[in-house]
Amino acid sequence: MIKMKAWLLWATLMLALTGCGKTEQEPLTVYSFSGENEQLAISNGVIVLNGTEEIFTGGDLKVTGDLFADITSYSTTFYILSGDEKDVILSNCIIDQTGGAVNAPSSLGKLSGESIIRRTKIDGASDLKNGLYFELATKDKNGKENVYLLQMSLTEITKNAGS
Repeated sequence: MIKMKAWLLWATLMLALTGCGKTEQEPLTVYSFSGENEQLAISNGVIVLNGTEEIFTGGDLKVTGDLFADITSYSTTFYILSGDEKDVILSNCIIDQTGGAVNAPSSLGKLSGESIIRRTKIDGASDLKNGLYFELATKDKNGKENVYLLQMSLTEITKNAGS
């Protein structure tokens, strides 16, 4: 939790400083997200929105049991579900080609830039809050594939002026 608070403070400060010199800047909005089911738990996810500059941090993944026993490849994907379309925000893939197994990731990556989230077809914060998903796809040594899906729960950390 301390790690997330420190990161949120740093992200807020950096985005506030990048706006210096601009006459009008969109208000800063920060969300935290998490989710869990019987197999997976994601914590410390962060989304920072400030005009066109945005930051997405996938947070930390914890897997239960032997979910990663004999796994030779996996992919992790965060996306926004808009109707029937998946608008991918961040996706990573690991493949072991040595005949061994891979370990579960602990950190799910970061992404920052212009309009990385708002480029998707969302109609505001309610679509983001109700449509953010995480998908873990695995393949084991026998070629068996599994897909685990988890809907994220978002909490707004900041409250915009006039909201």
